[in-house]
Amino acid sequence: MKLGVLVIAGGLILGTAGLGMAGEVNCKQVNKYLGTGRTVKDVAETMVISESDVKKCQDQAASETKGGEKAGDMGKKEEKK
Repeated sequence: MKLGVLVIAGGLILGTAGLGMAGEVNCKQVNKYLGTGRTVKDVAETMVISESDVKKCQDQAASETKGGEKAGDMGKKEEKK
């Protein structure tokens, strides 16, 4: 009986540890949510991530758009008519 309880408890501990390291944060989705006016706390709760992860994505997006250009617009030139 005690062995069964220990095996189940060990499985639960390993299972929850794996969920905590499930993968990378999708910053594109985080920034979409932030763009709709949601707070950092709301986004963190919605995506089940930490507020610090949301802030990292926010800072990363700010650094990519530094200088007034989006990362996707770099290298494009305006065409004159």
